[in-house]
Amino acid sequence: MPNRVTNAGYGDRTPFLSAAASAELRAEIDKQLDQQVLEWYANVPEAAHLEGKNVDSAYYKRNLIETAWRIRLLRVAEAKALVEIAKRSPEAAQVWANYEQEEMLHDELFIADLEKVGVSREEFLATEPYLSTKLLAGYFSYLLDHEGPLGVVAYSYLVEYVNVNLEPRKLEALKESVGEGNIGGQINHSHTDINDDHPGEVWAAVRHLLRGDEDIAAFKRYLREHQTVLAQYFEELYLDTIAKAEKQPA
Repeated sequence: MPNRVTNAGYGDRTPFLSAAASAELRAEIDKQLDQQVLEWYANVPEAAHLEGKNVDSAYYKRNLIETAWRIRLLRVAEAKALVEIAKRSPEAAQVWANYEQEEMLHDELFIADLEKVGVSREEFLATEPYLSTKLLAGYFSYLLDHEGPLGVVAYSYLVEYVNVNLEPRKLEALKESVGEGNIGGQINHSHTDINDDHPGEVWAAVRHLLRGDEDIAAFKRYLREHQTVLAQYFEELYLDTIAKAEKQPA
């Protein structure tokens, strides 16, 4: 009788893309993300707010709160993704597990910065995440249940690529507007992303998960869809802080 064990990561594990083809595709993907960033700044309200000189206090604090919540909520789905990745590629699972190990507790870095600007851990825990954050976590669950783990990994590549390229500029601005002593957690988070080459680490997992041209097309589509969901968050953040303050009578 044939062995009934399936979904164990065996079979042909040769990557669909050679090392050279993988590098070429990654360069193409990065160009797509560069274009998405330009569209982001052009179309998303206050997307570059934290890079300015006059940072709205409520916007800054709520963004830290939401970032910590996103790490806490998404790490559950990302841990579940490890199970699905392991069924497809032990090599990708090893990379993904190491990446998650490095990112798993980074919510504490943002909570530490919150405390420096007067937001206690208790206040953070009492603040319910935005609907856009819940929808993002729900989208992750949908992907794992109905399309597979590639879309979840795509989100991490988008976030890590953008963070490595844009976060240093934002942090330099925050040093002036908020104070370097108040953003230590964010600086440490950025240093981990850059020094541990998180974009390269996530891409290594991506390469092992791509099994054909359809997966490549899906990966590009996931990057656009994730940006749409992220834009919803920044719109919600803007309306809840800066726009709300502008509507209040002087």
